[in-house]
Amino acid sequence: MKRLKKLFILVIVLLVLWAVINPFLFQFTTADDDAKTAFTRAGMKISLGDFKYKKNNLHFARIGDTSKTVLLFIHGSPGCWDFAWDYFMDSSWQKNFEMVSIDRPGFGQSDYGVAKNLFEQSEIISAFIKSTLAGRKIQLVGHSYGGPLVLQLCADNDLLFDKCIIMAGSISPQAEKEEVQLEMFSHPLFKWMVPGSFEQGVEELLWLKDDLKNKKYLDVVAKIKTPIVAIYGTEDNMVPYKPNVDFLIQNFATAQFKIYPLEGANHFLPWKNYADVKKIISGNADTEQPK
Repeated sequence: MKRLKKLFILVIVLLVLWAVINPFLFQFTTADDDAKTAFTRAGMKISLGDFKYKKNNLHFARIGDTSKTVLLFIHGSPGCWDFAWDYFMDSSWQKNFEMVSIDRPGFGQSDYGVAKNLFEQSEIISAFIKSTLAGRKIQLVGHSYGGPLVLQLCADNDLLFDKCIIMAGSISPQAEKEEVQLEMFSHPLFKWMVPGSFEQGVEELLWLKDDLKNKKYLDVVAKIKTPIVAIYGTEDNMVPYKPNVDFLIQNFATAQFKIYPLEGANHFLPWKNYADVKKIISGNADTEQPK
């Protein structure tokens, strides 16, 4: 009995300890001073700032030639602006683009912990674009959750963007299956167990399943006129290649989009397939899939 009692006390202590440290784990954020130091050491100058919209804060980073086309990077779930770190550090890109990357609402330094749905995020980011990047040529680059978000941004601001680039983006309602683990960890009894920014990640991914079936998404997205570039890994187990590519084929004019399948690539293609992605975004790739 004494051994069981000690084990019970140990379990309780560990659970309490987890509950205390849990919110501080996996926040997926980079301190501004750390980013400035890293880029200064590399001989580069990065700018970081905050945009206020209503009661919301949107944190962003930018680097490159302000006279050139803007590449606006939008990360997945969870994440922050530094998912574009390798691209920011690429001096050749700094000469050809101005790169801007944001902490999406609820992540990093953009009201961390306060999850928002697809349409609320689009409203906040649209306000940022119209205020901070007004009059600029802009190409959207969205990875994972950032995929449907860049489509929604085009739907809300059609013809404002030169190009919409989707990297492993979960854009198809048909590809969204019921995930019991997400439902379980969204329940108050288990929510406290989810570490750091995975908590709001679970929440927004559950909402996304409904958002993609919402008329606000389906009816408007198909009317987008912005040219679309889609990059998918054929071995992506998180966002499957075929149903998402089929969604593009079924909903958009053939001349409007280009599909680039990366053979053997998984969901983490922005980093693991950096060279391929760079060629595609720069317009130097020749691996487009026949439609």
